[in-house]
Amino acid sequence: MRLNTKSLASVALVAGASALLVSCALVDPVTQLEAKNGKQWYKGNTHTHTLWSDGDGAPELAVAWYKDNCYDFLSLTDHNTLSRGIKDVPIQPGDKLTPERVEMLKKQFGANTINIHEKDGKQYMRLKTLDELERRFNEPGKFLLIEGEEITGKTHVNGINLRKVIEPSPSQDNVESMRFQVDAVNKHAKETGQPMLAHLDHPNWSRGVSAEEIASVPQVRFFEIFNGAGAGIRHWGNKEEGKPTMAKKWDVVLTQRLSKNKEDILYGVGTDDTHKYFTAGSNPGRGWIMVLAEKLTVNSLVEAILRGDFYSSGGVTLDAIHYNSKEFTVIPKADKGVTYTTQFIGTRKGYDSSSTVRKGPDGKEMKHRTRIYSDEVGEVLYETTDIPAVYPFSGDEIYVRAKITSSSLKKNPMEKGDYEMAWTQPVVPE
Repeated sequence: MRLNTKSLASVALVAGASALLVSCALVDPVTQLEAKNGKQWYKGNTHTHTLWSDGDGAPELAVAWYKDNCYDFLSLTDHNTLSRGIKDVPIQPGDKLTPERVEMLKKQFGANTINIHEKDGKQYMRLKTLDELERRFNEPGKFLLIEGEEITGKTHVNGINLRKVIEPSPSQDNVESMRFQVDAVNKHAKETGQPMLAHLDHPNWSRGVSAEEIASVPQVRFFEIFNGAGAGIRHWGNKEEGKPTMAKKWDVVLTQRLSKNKEDILYGVGTDDTHKYFTAGSNPGRGWIMVLAEKLTVNSLVEAILRGDFYSSGGVTLDAIHYNSKEFTVIPKADKGVTYTTQFIGTRKGYDSSSTVRKGPDGKEMKHRTRIYSDEVGEVLYETTDIPAVYPFSGDEIYVRAKITSSSLKKNPMEKGDYEMAWTQPVVPE
């Protein structure tokens, strides 16, 4: 969210050969993200896996879960593939597609909808394509599927609203991999004239992607502030592995970028990264985004996300987000008996910019790890349980974002003890 605090409106009226220029005074506009003036909030997930890659659920099972649980839109983002063409999955005990699971699909969706055939003495099930899924599940104004892919190279980048498969970068370097894959999505968008979204996935997973690496690739405008796949995602960080929280990475990137260029923002996306529909693990329903858009269409949703008109959630719903040059207001939708703690987090001008490398137990520098920064990078500027939660700008903030934490424990948490949360996008005051 970019806050433009000065606006000069001019209207020229021409009558005959004369012209009258009418200029309005400088105004301080209020940005209001709430369901009014023809816009409403739409709930969706942009990171979902099925049997088209390494998920354990048939595509119709995945789509049905999200639609039945009141999501408005969903993107299936299997690894390096789109849900097109023909893919047959073997039916065998102990595998992802067991005979019992096939029977469940027949019972839920109808036996005549399941394509079973035999090849070389083995039974296979043919997967539903996106076209088939759209015909069954899409409902105007109620539910929408958006085509997507997890572009899986050294780094993982989700491409949303694609028209073709984007090949991953062959580079084993994080920076080159990110740049190549995001550029490929942006180029594809330009070629097709369609709005497309590219977001960096789970930067704390596996070897990880450091904050400095993300900051150095301005093409990366979106990353996962929350990914519900499980403990291996290291959302809350991991000291032994030298990984800070995902939120700390966000603050480091925002501070480094916005200190130099107020337009160089990084938005935070909440997702499920669903893989498992039958057993515990990376289950559906843990993280999502709420998008403020005029209508439930692909272009309207993606364009709203690209503007930053959304927030990310892991259980908390927001009624509204307001901001102008004076203050930043967040209004959680309050449930009876539940307390909502809103932290306004940011970095002030003149912050301590010093940092040190992270070292392992052997005293050697840990590669691909975010450096250690002072607490002035991403500090809690103000905390309140008031509703509305209001933060008055001091005038020295580089940016401010809000994290809202409920007193309710999260159902089906990523890690035991997780509370319901939400994250707004950063506001950049002038």
